[in-house]
Amino acid sequence: MRTLHRTGVVLGGIIGLVASSALAVSAAGPAAAADTDVKIGTVAINAMGQIPWGVSSGIFKKNGINVTEVRIFPAPPPTLAALAAGAVQIGYAPSIAVINAYANSGMALKILAPADGYRRSELSSAKKDPALAAKLDDTGVCISPTSGITSWKDLSGKTVAVPARKTQGEVTIAQAVVKDGGNPGSINWVVLPFPTMIDAVKSGKVNAAFTVEPFTSLCTSNGLKNLGSPGIQFFDIENAIGLWVTTADWAAQNPQAVLGFQKSIKEIQTFGNTKAGWDKLLQSANPTYTEVDLETARKANPSYFPPTVVKSDLRGPADKMLALGYLTKPLDINGLLLKQYRG
Repeated sequence: MRTLHRTGVVLGGIIGLVASSALAVSAAGPAAAADTDVKIGTVAINAMGQIPWGVSSGIFKKNGINVTEVRIFPAPPPTLAALAAGAVQIGYAPSIAVINAYANSGMALKILAPADGYRRSELSSAKKDPALAAKLDDTGVCISPTSGITSWKDLSGKTVAVPARKTQGEVTIAQAVVKDGGNPGSINWVVLPFPTMIDAVKSGKVNAAFTVEPFTSLCTSNGLKNLGSPGIQFFDIENAIGLWVTTADWAAQNPQAVLGFQKSIKEIQTFGNTKAGWDKLLQSANPTYTEVDLETARKANPSYFPPTVVKSDLRGPADKMLALGYLTKPLDINGLLLKQYRG
């Protein structure tokens, strides 16, 4: 049985963030104790159904991982703050957020496994086809049809909501604006949780809002418009976009748990790449995690789970972040990327 409750969590640590109103979900598995108790931090998106499904299916337990709690945070940076503070042992964050925390905030992170991403062949095709891009990219930028915004450069000088500053939403939108001849430095970035983005656009509180599924689909179903696919604008050859990470200390102290988590995620994601598997993951995530009903969530395109994280998944984003001014020096990829489990 799962219990659901709201908790206020103040987290200091290396990246100095405050994670308020985090959603804590008890993830009780089978009765027998596993080798290692693990708390996992993530955000409320469809792809995160892989964790509760991995618990209920017994896959984590089989590999020596006892997931005692899943904590839902409003954005990846607070998840990373929780990781730094020891409130969770493993966390989800996009590559851009991980690179920012590691390179700019000095957080000693290790990448365990992919969490979601793109098929490289589809990514290449989507750059030439907006319809395919919308199908492939689970992120979007929600705008009002009457806003007068018709291109990325039109976001210059506007108020744009993102779940956190200087992470995936802001960086990918900034890159799209630059490529279109606009000025991202003139954008008024404001921070809002994903579930409030749609209402903020509808009310005119913001001109545009970064979304991730199921909220990307929720944007259009509410009579609003998706400006485009910022992920497709930003990424070129990367497979792994979302990542499962831990701290360097926890990885060094728990090598068997690291391997157990990697094996579990591999099995879960292999199943999640099938039609039946994706539906199981959706049922696990909605509405308990996302607060979106299951039928609405099923309208979203399935996430893709890459087999591993490789250096090129990090090098491209880091180079673009450096060019945009979000990094001050090149990324030390070898220090960040842990040996991957290939099965």
